Amino acid sequence: MRVSLAIIILILWILLGFGYCFTSKNCCEKPVEAAVSKVEEPVVKAVEFGPLVFNWGDSMAITNDKWPAFKASVLAKLQDNQLLEITGYYSSDEVNNTKYENLGLARAHAIRALFPELPDDRFRLSSKLVDSRTLDKSNPFEAARFDYRVNTEKIKEIDQKTIIYFPFNSTNKLNDAEVETYLNSVVEQLSKTNGKVRLTGHTDDVGSAESNMALGQKRANVIKQYLVSKGLNANRIIAVSKGESDPIASNDTEKGRAQNRRTELEIIN
Repeated sequence: MRVSLAIIILILWILLGFGYCFTSKNCCEKPVEAAVSKVEEPVVKAVEFGPLVFNWGDSMAITNDKWPAFKASVLAKLQDNQLLEITGYYSSDEVNNTKYENLGLARAHAIRALFPELPDDRFRLSSKLVDSRTLDKSNPFEAARFDYRVNTEKIKEIDQKTIIYFPFNSTNKLNDAEVETYLNSVVEQLSKTNGKVRLTGHTDDVGSAESNMALGQKRANVIKQYLVSKGLNANRIIAVSKGESDPIASNDTEKGRAQNRRTELEIIN
């Protein structure tokens, strides 16, 4: 009897064990395969560079197939009375191995060489020191700016100023189409901004310092009066004189004195 009871208990234990295996996830399962996620290779996109770029520490101009169209657009905007000003950028961290004062000027000269159809007197080349963080040490970068500067016997745009020349001892009312056309463009430009105009009159050293100070003021006022007549509010115009105190050329020659007889126009924001 005890043997029969033991056998019955054993059978029940086996049946319960099989039942547990069928209902439980912890038993009788197939071997678990390790899930391996597929790692996709990153897609490296080709970096497109502009039509005109430079490498870090190098003055050689690099162009691509976009350069001809870009060059054509630069030339199309250049008017007969203008200079093409090319400003090359450079960082103080770059090593300069060129014959020029800095890599910016070397880059400007390299760009000038890309315009062989224009004579040298149609260019003004300059350089500008920039923060090294704006230039890419690993990839080609843009490092130049193009500007168009009026350059005639009576008007010259230099940096952020425009120089308007006057005849000897002249403070006459403007009666020059070229100068008036330029000043009209200044009024139009200022109509779109809140900027102001600073006019500074200058003279040569012929006469007393006192009379030249007054003469410089009259020259600045002549320009101011014209701008006001074209609709620019007088409150937006600052007219001052430096007389003979700030020459840009030698007063020992007639040519130098002519360069010193001027009014400088500067737009300030």
